[in-house]
Amino acid sequence: MPTFDLQVNPGNAPWPIIADAARAAEAAGFDTFWTADHLAGQVMAAPAMPECFTTLGALAAVTTSIRLGPLVANVANRMPVITANSAATLQEVSGGRCVLGLGAGSAPNTKWSAERRAVGVEQPPRMVDRHRVLLETLDVIDELWSHERRDDLDTFISPTTRPPILLGVNSVPLARIAAQRTQGVNVRGSAPYAEQVITAAVQERRNQSVGRGAEQSSGATPFMVSVWEHFDEALLQRDVVDERIQRWSDWGVNRVILLMFRGVDLAAIGRVGRYLRR
Repeated sequence: MPTFDLQVNPGNAPWPIIADAARAAEAAGFDTFWTADHLAGQVMAAPAMPECFTTLGALAAVTTSIRLGPLVANVANRMPVITANSAATLQEVSGGRCVLGLGAGSAPNTKWSAERRAVGVEQPPRMVDRHRVLLETLDVIDELWSHERRDDLDTFISPTTRPPILLGVNSVPLARIAAQRTQGVNVRGSAPYAEQVITAAVQERRNQSVGRGAEQSSGATPFMVSVWEHFDEALLQRDVVDERIQRWSDWGVNRVILLMFRGVDLAAIGRVGRYLRR
């Protein structure tokens, strides 16, 4: 069975419920608790949208062991140095529990870009330009978090233990970038292109034989091959394995992220603990 994570839509529940959800997910045995990164609630069918790293820092204070991260932080929403500093700060205040989910952002003129359009800021129009911004962000993260960084970067915050990075993808080129530059890939499990991009990421990671060997010998986090899907208790049952779990496992998936989109069901989080703790 894969590792299971939980994601909530923070715009559709007040802060005390989000905090309760994180504590419940920790008690149930979920590996990572994810939130979303958006500017306006509209794109997530919510009345508003709290800022993700602020929320994650608060969650670090009310949990002790569950990992925490944004799924995914849009690289177009922040200067690369701010993204790097935010993740490094979360890593510090959480005691090393940050997982940095990143995404290249959506194309213009989609519902996902409406929040930026409302404040007069557009995504780069071409996919190649959105990928360039993503790569620039990864370059800045690598530079700021390097143990051999330049002297003038010495007082920028840098994590003692580097958080793993997971890239949200919707195309083969992004899947290959995930395999080459990050520690994980994520796509919606029911997307028509899901198998194609997962296969591309797994194959590209296999091709990175030197990097993979270093990863294994250092004891670093293995490559996360993940899919997300709306929360469904059937996906967690172990007596009768859901056919979706079997299909995803055949692709090489080792992590499933379950999203509570319309609200938070604390009782359901508690119920599935009996599967996760086996």
